[in-house]
Amino acid sequence: MEELAKLEAERGTAGYLAGDGKDGGKTPGAFASMEQEGRMRERVASNEMCTFLILNISSLQLIPVNMIAYRSQYGSVNPAGIIAPAIVATFVSTAVAVVYCKVKDRSRRT
Repeated sequence: MEELAKLEAERGTAGYLAGDGKDGGKTPGAFASMEQEGRMRERVASNEMCTFLILNISSLQLIPVNMIAYRSQYGSVNPAGIIAPAIVATFVSTAVAVVYCKVKDRSRRT
């Protein structure tokens, strides 16, 4: 997210410019000084930030190690039987997240 905030500052997005005059207002690290002065501007997440966050939340997981460990601990006959359904479920959630981001991205641009 910090790198994406730097990208927004490079793009010149108003909420990410420091405005302290030292470097033309392009230092994302100057937010602390702005906050101390009591003039913190509201920042809005970019499309890239939203996409990054949603993809992290959807979390495509190839091998659900914790679930296998729990099933093994509680005496499951086939603890690894959860792998295929877990892959399908996380793939579907990630695919839905990508489609959602693309739809929202298009609606913001129009």
